[in-house]
Amino acid sequence: MPNALATGFSLLLMTLCFVPSPGRAEGIEPVSGDASGEVAQIEEEVPAVPGDSLVYRSIKYAGKYHLLALHFPIALLLMATAVQWYAMASGRGGNLVPPLLWFGTAGAVAAAALGWMYAYDSVYFGDDEKLLFLHRWLGTSTAVVAVLVLLLQKRLGPKSFSLALSLCGALVAISAHFGASLVNGADFLKKF
Repeated sequence: MPNALATGFSLLLMTLCFVPSPGRAEGIEPVSGDASGEVAQIEEEVPAVPGDSLVYRSIKYAGKYHLLALHFPIALLLMATAVQWYAMASGRGGNLVPPLLWFGTAGAVAAAALGWMYAYDSVYFGDDEKLLFLHRWLGTSTAVVAVLVLLLQKRLGPKSFSLALSLCGALVAISAHFGASLVNGADFLKKF
């Protein structure tokens, strides 16, 4: 089963790496003004995949499920981390960790893939662009670390496994924070 998960994750990464991202047509640069002070019309971005194609619409449609899928890996991976530390302290409950980790990892891979699709041609500016960058790569890193922890769980000792799972849990929390900042604004924790 872990080999199938690793193979699926590898195919997912290769797909994400080779799907062209939207960009500007070659040779077209936006012009904000000229010497006369008039503002020239800014050229529109040309998506790598035409907006009316089935591939484009499928990517955008599937990406909307990121908002549904992201909550499961957050809960499952954080719970796996908490249960592992409880099992280390008490000697009980450790048999719950493997299914939590397995389903949490599968959900993290799905949420990362759907997140890339969701943001495929979304336009963010300024701070939101930075938040998207951080959220995207921390979310992808979370999925990668979760897969590695899943594959190495039998080879790691209990303390090493707990630390690796804690790293995964920390990545989940940080990535989730940046995702919430994208949705609710960067200062959402300060608002009451």
